[in-house]
Amino acid sequence: MIIKYVLKKGYKLQHQLLDWILIIVTTISIVWGVYKIREWIHNACCSPVSYMIVTGERNYTTDTDIDQLIVKLGVLGTFITQDVNIIQKQIESLPWIQQVSVRKQWPDTLKIHIIEYIPLTYWNDFYIISTKGIIFRVPKEYRDNDQKVMPSLYGPEGSERVVLANYYAFNEILKSSKFHIKSVHMDTRYSWQLILQDNIHLKLGRNNIIERLYYFIKIYPILIQKINDNNTCIDYIDLRYRSGFAVRWGSNFDHSCTLW
Repeated sequence: MIIKYVLKKGYKLQHQLLDWILIIVTTISIVWGVYKIREWIHNACCSPVSYMIVTGERNYTTDTDIDQLIVKLGVLGTFITQDVNIIQKQIESLPWIQQVSVRKQWPDTLKIHIIEYIPLTYWNDFYIISTKGIIFRVPKEYRDNDQKVMPSLYGPEGSERVVLANYYAFNEILKSSKFHIKSVHMDTRYSWQLILQDNIHLKLGRNNIIERLYYFIKIYPILIQKINDNNTCIDYIDLRYRSGFAVRWGSNFDHSCTLW
């Protein structure tokens, strides 16, 4: 009985010792884990923002544009300290940018979403008018590309809204007859001229321009017959007459100008 008691007591002490060892090891592991997590968080928070993800449909904005703008700000801050509003304002300085959102993604990434103005027409060779009527400028290489696919509008400084409004009106009238506008010109006297596909040049003048455009649609089948019969082309159609119109034909036609 005495031996059994001693063995039982020794087993109990051994079990308690193992429990203490387990508690100590667990405590050390937890403390070490907390320390390493704090160290990782501290290092992440103190490291500068290093990566950038750019989203959005971009016609003009390149990654190089954004890189150069951010470089101008100097060394970026950390995930905690970097003010995204500063970056947002810097990118919004690009004239073709409509809206920018910048947010941080843990631990060292910037997520930038860009919305550009949607181009509608060219304006006075150096600018673009957006679908919202906003004028902006883009680098020359982009303007050259846009000019091939977009109509061009011309007018005195500050007249873009008037010219754009009439472009919409002209286009609405002409598209039903399958005409496409290449350019619209308004001079300082508010006199209007259009150039259509195939370089058909219309002189509308200052007054009754909508009525004159409808008149062109009415008489165009007659002109087409002349074109086909004489294998020629039209230089311009002058619709500024109170009654009738004048046509200047291509150089291979017998009469350079015909008046109806």
